[in-house]
Amino acid sequence: MKQWLIILCCAVFVAASLLTTGLTRALIDLMAFACLLWIAIGIKSDPAKPSKIIGDK
Repeated sequence: MKQWLIILCCAVFVAASLLTTGLTRALIDLMAFACLLWIAIGIKSDPAKPSKIIGDK
């Protein structure tokens, strides 16, 4: 997972949100949510490996 990308996005959007007000701030917050959602959905998980059961050969 690209944790640095998530951290960078959060830092940029928090800074932008703190420096603006009103409709601009709402749009920045909406873009932040969409960006993080896109990153979260875009991450492909590895297929689950079958676990070994004790006594299974």
